[in-house]
Amino acid sequence: MKKSIAFGALVAIGIGASALSSATAAELKPFTLAIGTKVLDTSQANNTSLPIATKCWENEGVDVTLQPTNSSAAMQAVLSGQADMVLMGPGAAVKARAKGAPIKAVYMNMRKNFQFPVVLESSDIKSIEDFKGKTMGVVSYGAQLVSIIKGMVAEAGLDPNADLTIVETGVGAQAVAALESGQVDIWGTWDSQIATAENMGLKLRRFSSPYAEKLKFGSSYFVRDDYVDTNPDLIVKVLRCVAQGTMMSLENPEGTVATHFKVFPATKQSGVDDATATKAGLHIFQVRSEFLTKEEAEKWGEFPPQAVVDLVDFMSATEDLGGTVDPESLYTNQFIDQINDFDHDAVLKRAAELN
Repeated sequence: MKKSIAFGALVAIGIGASALSSATAAELKPFTLAIGTKVLDTSQANNTSLPIATKCWENEGVDVTLQPTNSSAAMQAVLSGQADMVLMGPGAAVKARAKGAPIKAVYMNMRKNFQFPVVLESSDIKSIEDFKGKTMGVVSYGAQLVSIIKGMVAEAGLDPNADLTIVETGVGAQAVAALESGQVDIWGTWDSQIATAENMGLKLRRFSSPYAEKLKFGSSYFVRDDYVDTNPDLIVKVLRCVAQGTMMSLENPEGTVATHFKVFPATKQSGVDDATATKAGLHIFQVRSEFLTKEEAEKWGEFPPQAVVDLVDFMSATEDLGGTVDPESLYTNQFIDQINDFDHDAVLKRAAELN
């Protein structure tokens, strides 16, 4: 199993083909998974470290290379054929589809909106209406959260393009420093980054809006349209392991965090004792778990059709769509039954053994 990590401190966490045991790299089908974030913290355990540590992808006969980057670059990698699949928020994909891009969601990873604007608790910004004339920092201009937050701002009666200045401030400590120093008034970010900031001692105020709370089409896995027809087996094999990883992570959060730090030791908080680092990692995962949990009647990865309609309506109503798009063209549930075809009891047993 390989992780192609070409950014900052994460360079140190790659694991080469020597990690393979039950099959050689030559016997496995190569697969490149782009991830729309450069931060592989414990919130990404279900998608990354657990399928690696349990050798799920390997046992499915797939050699997965992870490529963490920002959402725009990740989506372009898939559209250009440089990656097979991308995990990212749906906003950018919806806009791309409206412009004719052949991109389709095949598995929903997070089941509601997880991206929010936040301010320091001491800020005089008390409502979204107070965003007028302010500056907001985001990870990148192309990130889905920009679309979502612009929609919230428009819903509050402001013009998101005229009343709010948006600048790129990166992630983690860099983004936190921009907020603390007053370089930006607002931080547009997501659940695990909020948890990371809280681990650093920040007290934050989070904003949402009535319609944003209705959004249930969260971070998902996307492929090109043609890939659906030409590589259905690979889609199922890769995502079956994600489903199992999600199930295990929710069953045993503590074991998940311990496993994640073994696979990605560079993501463990440095300069503190193990107990503190583990507590911080667990807080990040526990915040994320709210958005991974499904209803009992739902299957892992399944798209509720209304969730897709609601997101398209939201983006259209807030003038952030840039065209028209048929909601049914944005996703498919055709692989969900096969993805969920595994021994759930055996996976739960395996979850209990994580440490």
